[in-house]
Amino acid sequence: MYNKESRRTKIVTFRVSQEEYHNLETACTAHHVRSISDLARDAVQQWIRGPGNGGGLSSATFRPSVLIEAELGQVENRIQVLVQELERLQHLVQRERNWTVPKSRPALGGPDRP
Repeated sequence: MYNKESRRTKIVTFRVSQEEYHNLETACTAHHVRSISDLARDAVQQWIRGPGNGGGLSSATFRPSVLIEAELGQVENRIQVLVQELERLQHLVQRERNWTVPKSRPALGGPDRP
């Protein structure tokens, strides 16, 4: 049955950068949290309870490293993009070298000289 006292009637708002918002979305997806609101609410409640005061997140197992893990995932993605770009550049440089390799020349003494 619906408990009237458990109704959420107040709104708390705070601003985040676009990158922070993306990190929050990534954390929600990675840890199967329904929404950023749930993640924020549960994280604040855990912070209020403090270490050793029991509980955990209702939507997921919260670890202080959730956002760090999300950022590490982004760093890994960026590294992968850089690796692909370096491979592409290496291929272009190699192709350029193959185009500019001079044709083989006769020996300095020429074919008629000993």
